[in-house]
Amino acid sequence: MNIFHKLKVTAVAGLVVGLVSISGSALAQQATPQKAPQQQTQAISDQDIKLFVDASTRLMELQQESEKAMLVILEEEKLSVDKFNALAQAHQQQKLAEAEGTAAEKAAFNKAIGRMMEMQPDIEKNMQTAIQKDGMTVERYEQIMLAYQQDPAVQAKIQKLMGL
Repeated sequence: MNIFHKLKVTAVAGLVVGLVSISGSALAQQATPQKAPQQQTQAISDQDIKLFVDASTRLMELQQESEKAMLVILEEEKLSVDKFNALAQAHQQQKLAEAEGTAAEKAAFNKAIGRMMEMQPDIEKNMQTAIQKDGMTVERYEQIMLAYQQDPAVQAKIQKLMGL
């Protein structure tokens, strides 16, 4: 079960990111002004970090729900996670036609991707709702995420609050 879990997390987490990118979602694509890490740290209050951690926790739960739904789709389409990963990588490189796989596997992949894309608007809406639940804006969440990725001081504050 652990190996399967690792594979599904890799496949589906990558897919969720890919779907958000493909759809042009504001959650993944919106340009945020980049500030120097020092300025970002000073601009992020402890309350902002708490709201960010709470929103992130809700987003992780949504991701797990989405992963489960996507795994059901793969099962229904009789497509293994490994085959899906391989075809998804080929699809991203625009080489699906040359990818290893039977015509039936490629058809199942296309059907699965279509079904997953249909889920995307609901996933995005749920993500926005999860972020905004306690009053944080999506834009502010993205700013803090950027600071978290770039600034060790912000990382430390967030990790401390998360108990990591």
